[in-house]
Amino acid sequence: MNGIHDLLSKPFRIVDISQPIKSDSACFPGDTPFSREVTVSHQESQVINLTALTMSPHVGTHVDAPVHVRGSMDSNTETVGSMSLDPFVGLVEVIDIAPFVGAIKPEHIEGHLKTNATRLLIRTSHQIRYQVFEDSYAFLSTEVVDWLYKRGTRLVGLDSPSVDDTQSKTLCAHHGLLARDIFWLENLDLTAASCGEYFLVAAPLKFMELEASPVRALLLDWSTH
Repeated sequence: MNGIHDLLSKPFRIVDISQPIKSDSACFPGDTPFSREVTVSHQESQVINLTALTMSPHVGTHVDAPVHVRGSMDSNTETVGSMSLDPFVGLVEVIDIAPFVGAIKPEHIEGHLKTNATRLLIRTSHQIRYQVFEDSYAFLSTEVVDWLYKRGTRLVGLDSPSVDDTQSKTLCAHHGLLARDIFWLENLDLTAASCGEYFLVAAPLKFMELEASPVRALLLDWSTH
C-alpha cells in the first residue's frame, strides 16, 4: 500500500487516449452513429437540461466483450459489465509502428518493445480522423495474436476501428484473443502518447446487457516530472 501511496503522491501527467464522441463521429458502415435528443431544456423548464442518447457502443474508443462474437445476448457472464477489470488498469507499454496498414505480425512490433509490461498499445497512425471511417487500417494477424499470448500479454490496444480486417467474416483476431484470454481496446487515439511505459486506466462501463462499452482511456505518466 505504501508503494501505491508514494507513487500517486508524486506529480504526474494525464494523457487522454480516447477519441471524442460527437454527432460527426464515424462508425462501422451499418452501425448506429451517435445522436442525442434534448428531452428537457433549461430554457423551457428553468431548472435543468436533460438529454437522451442513441449510439452503438462501438463508436469511439471502446472495449468488446466476448458476447460480441459468440453466444447469446441473454448471457449473464459474457457481457461487457461482467468482464474482469484487472486487464484494463495497470502498467502498459506504448509502441509506435506508424504509418502502418494491414496485418500486424510479430516482426513488426518485437523490435519496438522495451519493457515486460503485460499490456501493449500499438500506434499505427500519425493522425486520427475520428469523423472518417478508415476502411484500410492496421489489424492483428493470427500469428501476432499467438505471439502476444506466448509473451504473456493480457491486453492489447490499437488506434484502429477493429482488431480484425474490415472485410473479415471469420473475425480470427477476435476469436483468437478470446481463446487466449487476452482483452483488447479499439479506436484509441495515441497521437499524444510517446513511446514508453505508463499506467493505464481504461475500464468499461458496467453495462450488464451490452456486447461492448465506450471507455475514457487514460495514461498516467510520471516520466515528465
